[in-house]
Amino acid sequence: MFEAEWLDIFADNLEDIMKEWGDNQTSLAEAAGITQAALSQYLSRKRMPNLRSIINLAYALDMTVDELIDFGDMLY
Repeated sequence: MFEAEWLDIFADNLEDIMKEWGDNQTSLAEAAGITQAALSQYLSRKRMPNLRSIINLAYALDMTVDELIDFGDMLY
């Protein structure tokens, strides 16, 4: 899997989760301890999140990292 594919899947997953939870970028970024600008760049596929940001986002969304970065059958 290429980085661009990973970013697309991650951003799509995060957008879906945010819609389901009713979170906006500002509140999620604050809860995850990241900047709103960084979150915006993840969602627009301009920046790869680091592991700490992924863990913080999962924690803020009350889910596991696996749930946040669920690639389904793409990895098999």
